[in-house]
Amino acid sequence: MDNTPLDNEEDSEIQPVSKDKSLWIMGSILAVIILIMGYMTLFSEDPWSFFTKEKTPVTVVDNSSLLDKNSNMSDDEVRSSLVKFIEAFYNDQRRGYFDPPSYFADITETFYNYHNLNQERLKEIYWKRLSDMHNFSRTWVVSSLNFTRADDKITATYWTREKYYRSSNRQQYSGDLKYEIRIDEEGKIEYLNVIETKNESVLQLTPDTISTPPGEDFNLDIKVVGTADTKVYDMGQVDVAPEFNGGQKEFTKYISSNIKYPAQARQNEIQGKVYLSFIVEKDGTLKDIRVKQGIGGGCDEEAVRILQSSPNWKPGMLNDIPVRTFCVFPLTFQLVN
Repeated sequence: MDNTPLDNEEDSEIQPVSKDKSLWIMGSILAVIILIMGYMTLFSEDPWSFFTKEKTPVTVVDNSSLLDKNSNMSDDEVRSSLVKFIEAFYNDQRRGYFDPPSYFADITETFYNYHNLNQERLKEIYWKRLSDMHNFSRTWVVSSLNFTRADDKITATYWTREKYYRSSNRQQYSGDLKYEIRIDEEGKIEYLNVIETKNESVLQLTPDTISTPPGEDFNLDIKVVGTADTKVYDMGQVDVAPEFNGGQKEFTKYISSNIKYPAQARQNEIQGKVYLSFIVEKDGTLKDIRVKQGIGGGCDEEAVRILQSSPNWKPGMLNDIPVRTFCVFPLTFQLVN
């Protein structure tokens, strides 16, 4: 009997074959990932915030203005800042510099009893007011400074000692003035006014009619600067003011014929008035020509050149004698379309 086992071909054909499920598993995983990412994109502003630690937001504060964040400053710090601010303000004015955007809010509520001024109007009033105050001097008393704080604004008061000659009514004035100033949260002046005066002295000079008692000599009280040969008079102190030969009409003709509008000013559409101060000497020559208020763009230099090139003027006269006279003159630059 042959016991050699035979190959069972039928059994090998019936044995089931297992299928590979790895592709199905991988596809399922990818589908789940896609669903999660889709949900995060639709319902979360920052999907990656799920994978990072929560961070505290950082607030950036602009601390460029002089009196910013005064609510966080001590009284000594505020006082120190105010002293520096007021001193810088008056120092610039002493140098003939007055730039409203540097010191004043866009709309200034009150400025010497003029209300709701934009910066152009503020500048106009300032120079018009100052043009009648010759030999002006101001000393402010730092020790008199007081202030209060409310809603990030500072209201301060302080005393000044002021002297000047007012040519319109020929009066020499001196007095103590108390100012009130309010500075906003951006470090800009939005209110400036005189609220009290004391120790005032008003001296009337060169009256139109003089009554001299018999037997007495009258000495004209005129404030002058320098020695007898070099003293300089203000326009309001002379009998006859200096002028261009031929008067204002000829001076306007001279300017129109000689002025050259600076290219930089024309390109940038710069217009306005350049205020110049100068001395008309006894022989009519113009000396010590300076810019009191400029507009830039080359206009300041051109205005100085015009006066430097000017022919001699008629000098100011006092008691029929030519004298050196201090003058202030505005030269207007205006583009013509």
